[in-house]
Amino acid sequence: MKITMTLAALAVAVAAQAQAEAFDSDGVASGVSKSELIEFGPDHKVINSRISYNKFEMENKTHPMNQLSGPCFGTVEVRGGAVEGNGVCVLDGLEGDRVLLGWVARRMNPKGELIGYWTVNNGTGMWLQASGGGTFRSNVNQANGTATNTLKGAVTLR
Repeated sequence: MKITMTLAALAVAVAAQAQAEAFDSDGVASGVSKSELIEFGPDHKVINSRISYNKFEMENKTHPMNQLSGPCFGTVEVRGGAVEGNGVCVLDGLEGDRVLLGWVARRMNPKGELIGYWTVNNGTGMWLQASGGGTFRSNVNQANGTATNTLKGAVTLR
């Protein structure tokens, strides 16, 4: 009896893994920034980050993140060269499914791009039991507000 139950549990686990689908998450999101820069001194500032992404373009056009759109917001503190901040993105897909991504800023490169990590936190529909994450490099053109976010990583849908 114990062996039969163990084999049944193994069969269920294998079937669940067979239904999971993994995607490399390399792509670029583009949008418009309405972020606010608050200066405290020559080497200390806070960014109230608000970016509305109008489209994610993934290298793999069948990727579930392809064509997502929506707002990302959060706060980043830059002090003495150190960067610390986080936020979320609430993104909608073309079929109406929604995903909540979390992001954490860790540093700023010499070009002024924020670099950090993103994770899949929650979602609806196909995103309900999704997992994954990776790295990002976010660039905002201060002159016209154009925002570009380059993503790398992986996502698994269950």
